[in-house]
Order: sequence, then C-alpha cells, then structure tokens
Amino acid sequence: MKIRTKLILALIPLLSFSVLLLSYVAFQNFATTMQMQLINGLETIASNTMDNLSRQMFERLADIRFLSDSNILGNSNLTNQEKVNYLRSMERAFKAYSSISIYDKMGIKIGDTRNIHLGENESDKEFFREAIQGNLYYDSVPTYSESLKQYVIHFAAPLLDENKTIDGVVVTRHPINKINDIFKEVISSDENMDNTNTYIKLDLISANGTVIYSSHDRGSILKVLPNFPELISQNNSSLFNSTAPQIQVNDFEILVSVPQGSGHLDYTGSGWFLLLRENTDIVFGNLQRTVDQFLVVSGIILTISIVLILFIARTISLPLSKLTDLVIRIGKGNYDSKIDIKSSDEVGELATNFEIMRQNVHDVNRSLNKIVDDRTRELQEANEELRQNDEYLAKVNKELRLADKAKEEFMSMVSHELKTPLVPARGYIELLLRQKKIGDLNEKQKKYANIIYRNILKLEVLVNDVLDGYKIDMGKLKVQKNLVNVKVLISSVISDLDSLIGEKQITVIVVLRLVEETTIMCDRRRIEQVFANLIKNAIDFVPHISGKITIIAELVNNNTMVQFSVEDNGTGIPYEKMDKLFHKFYQVDTSLIRKHGGSGLGLAICKGIVEAHGGTIWIDKGYREGAAFRFTIPL
Repeated sequence: MKIRTKLILALIPLLSFSVLLLSYVAFQNFATTMQMQLINGLETIASNTMDNLSRQMFERLADIRFLSDSNILGNSNLTNQEKVNYLRSMERAFKAYSSISIYDKMGIKIGDTRNIHLGENESDKEFFREAIQGNLYYDSVPTYSESLKQYVIHFAAPLLDENKTIDGVVVTRHPINKINDIFKEVISSDENMDNTNTYIKLDLISANGTVIYSSHDRGSILKVLPNFPELISQNNSSLFNSTAPQIQVNDFEILVSVPQGSGHLDYTGSGWFLLLRENTDIVFGNLQRTVDQFLVVSGIILTISIVLILFIARTISLPLSKLTDLVIRIGKGNYDSKIDIKSSDEVGELATNFEIMRQNVHDVNRSLNKIVDDRTRELQEANEELRQNDEYLAKVNKELRLADKAKEEFMSMVSHELKTPLVPARGYIELLLRQKKIGDLNEKQKKYANIIYRNILKLEVLVNDVLDGYKIDMGKLKVQKNLVNVKVLISSVISDLDSLIGEKQITVIVVLRLVEETTIMCDRRRIEQVFANLIKNAIDFVPHISGKITIIAELVNNNTMVQFSVEDNGTGIPYEKMDKLFHKFYQVDTSLIRKHGGSGLGLAICKGIVEAHGGTIWIDKGYREGAAFRFTIPL
C-alpha cells in the first residue's frame, strides 16, 4: 500500500476532529460575545462613575474661579470680616467645603470661615505658591489638613484688586468624604459587604498609587495601594498607562480601569484611575460550565482520533524506523553499514537513494581524511607560533607591571617632596598671621601674607587631588566606613564652609526627606570631601547676595539608599558638555580657570569616592534653574 493511501486513512479522523474544532470555535465566539456584553456593562458603570467624579471636580474648580473673579473679595473698601461673612454665606450655599480661607500676598492667613489658625504663614504650601503666580490650583492627591483634622482637596486661585493685580489668594477645602457620595449608586448595600463574591469592588487610585476611595477595604483609603507595583508589572502596565478605559480578564476576576483623562471642560483631570473589579465566577459562572461540558466531549473525541492515528502511523513507521537506525550509524561515521530495505512504496525508493548517497559519502570521506591530516600538521605549526607569542606577551606584561610599580613609587615620592616644604611654610605663615605672637604686621604685610597663605592651601588641595586621582585610577582608594548620621554630616559640611557662604551672602537650604536618626555606612571624611567639592563649585557660580544652594537628602531604591542633591541657581552647565563633567582635567569653559581656579580633578575624585562606597553620582540634565548634582550612598 502506498504512503498516499496510508495518509488518507490517517487524515479521516483528523478531518473529523477539525469539524469538531470549528464547532467549538463557533461556540466560543458565542460565549465571547456574551462575555463582552457583560464586560461592556461594567465598563459603562465605571465610565459613568468617573464622568460624575470629573463633573464634581469641575464644579469645585468653577467655584474657586467664581470666588477669584468676584468683585467682593477684591474690593479694598470691604473689611476682612465682611469678606469672611460673604464666604460663609457661599459655603452654606455650596455645601461642599470644610472651610474657605483668604491669604495675603505674603502667605499669611487673614480670614477663614472657621476662624482657624488665623495669622499662620502658609507661603510654603504648594497651593499658595501656584495661586500667587496667577494659576488655578487643585490637589492631585488629598492632603491632611492639620487645622481641620481631616483629608481635603485644596482648590486655590489668585485674588485680584481693582487694578487687576494679584493681592492675595483664596483657598477652598473640599472634604474627601464628599467624593464618597458619588459611588453610592454602584456599590452594594451594607448587608452584602461581608460577602466579597457578591458585589462590585471599586477603588479610586491616584497616579502614584494612593487609594482615594475603596468600597471593599476601608483601611487602605489614603494609603499607597499595597499591590500597586504588581498591578503595574506582570502584563498589567496597560491598566495605568492609557488614556482610554482598559479591560483585563483573568481566572479570578474582571478588571476595568477607567482613567480620568482630560477631565471635564475646564477641569483637566488629576491623573486618577477608577479600578472596578468583579468576580468571574459570578459573571461567567453558568457560561463557563457549558464551555467545560463541551470541552469534555471534545476531549473524548480527540482521544479516540489519536488512538486511531497511532495505530495507522505504526504501520508506516516500522520501515522508517529501520531506515532511521541505519542513517544514524552512517551519521556516526560507520559508512560500511549497507542500507537494505525491501519495500515497494516511497520508503523503498528513499532507502535506495540513501544507499547511493552512502557510497558517495564513503568515497568523499576518504578524501577528506587526507585533507584533515594535512591541515592538522599546519595547525600544529601555528600552535607552536602562538605559544611563542604567549611567552612574548607574558614578558611584556611583566615589564608593564614593573612600570606601574615604578609609577606608584614616583607618585608617592612626588607627593611627599611637594608636601614637605608646604608644611613648614604653612606653619610660619599661620604664625605670622597670629597677632602679637612674633610682632604685629601692617595692613600691606597682612595682605601679602594672606595671599601666600591662600595659595599654600590651594597647592595642598592640588597635591591631594592629584594623589587621590592617581589612587582612583589605580583602584587603590581606601575608605574607612562607619555609621554616620545624615543630618550631622550635612551640618558639619555647611559649618566648615560657613565663611565662604557668608562672604557671598548665599542662602543655604537643607531639606531632609527622611527621619533625623537616619545613618549611612561611609567614610565621613571622604563624603564630606564630596559635599565640599560640590558646594564650593555651587558657591563659585551662584550670584552674589541672591545666590541660593539647596541640599536635599531622601531615601530611594525601596529605602536601601540615601540620595543627596546639591542644587543651585547659578549659571548652569551647557547640555552638550554635561557628559564630560566627570572626566579628569575637564573644564566647562577654560576661561573660567583663571576666574574660579580649580584643577579639573574635583568631580572625577567625587565620582571615584562615591563609586568606592557602592553609589553613583550624576548631574540632573532636566534641572533648568542652575545646576543640580545628585549622588547615592547605600544605607
């Protein structure tokens, strides 16, 4: 029997199975259509709920715009009490606010409908900073109001006087519990709340994962969603990275994510997401049972078809198996194994052709063996040449190591010889500058002595920088790590540079975004050297009197590292030159060398010290108010 006939017999059960498969696909399409109708219903609920929330936020934004444009609050002829009385009447009319406050241009609260914390300076609050610049502001995440003892959303706008100039700020505080009323129409009654399989789960989540509202977990409200990183990862990133509603279905539940998008009219949105979840056992329970029954029947038919195919395939596979064994022997180099299969079908023809091929390969193999022997001799000769080259390279490597050792000894000798005359010179100059020790100096003598003293200090720094740079290049920079308090470390550096800071009348701001007891394992002298270098650079390039330097410390990388930042409002660094800043001897502008001094080694040394601690240092290319250097140190 020809193979063609055998294949036809094998295809009969496969064809039957294909028909069953097409029937199953049709049934699945029906089931999918029903699922989509149910899912679209959930999507509609979520979209309508988000639209209602956006409209409510729009109304609050319209309220603050109305108060901003009101001629009453900007009327200088009215007293603060009259304005507050007007705000109280508006508060009773709106029924949407916990309090409404008025601030003057300096951020002092001069009026409040609850008379709470009058006279308090809140100029550092984000809502005041935005509104005093002429912008409408609203919180993207509810914040805790110390005065009201509750979480609120701030809406702020500038107050204009009769000349249309900003004369203050008006702020409304929208309590978070007002948002909860929107969800009452889509959540189940309190009697059903204990059964987590019988009601829709709603979560209103901010862009950073803060839960603003939850219908099923009250304890998580106004906390970062515990499984927010898991929702972002594991193929769920589209749930929170899209401007359109997203739907995902898994084995346990349906997830519908509706972004706030562009909000409603003038309200452009706060980046919130509404996450609606429903148990799939409830939505697809009966439908899934029908599908399971169909799958069982299909499995039985498939099993019968497989048994029939295996039986027919066995009659085809016997001669093929024999041919395969012979081919394997030939493949292993046994070219004397003769292929002798008696068959009248295509397998017999294939065996005959393989036998002809075996004979040809056997002849070619003898020729190849001769060629291989010749090439082997050539490779042996080449290998001997490589061995000689290895010996030569080993000799050159030994010479290079000796040269490195000589270089190290030379650097040690040079640094010692340079420091030796500096120590007594510095001591005698300090002695001269101390009044009434060896006699008073006149003003001209003091001036020249101070010039000599400063240049001695610069030369000492230069020698130390060259030596540190060499140690970093050779990988021999040593650090002695101890536990150091972050706050004490920063305070010590600022104290050491107090004279330089005071000379230019610079404002230094320290921002600790961590607990004051936080410590890091580091070499304190080396990290102080990094801070001193960065701050001195900032001092050189910030303007006189109006200069500002901000030092920030915060936890990053899941609280495993402390990130330090030194930001200034100086001239900044051209973007195209930022990548070369940490190269040795690199200067942004060579004309600055004479003005500010420096060897060009400072940042390269900073990089070596930070990396020796297991951290990284870089310049923030997105900072536009001057220059911002940041580095990390492990806890």
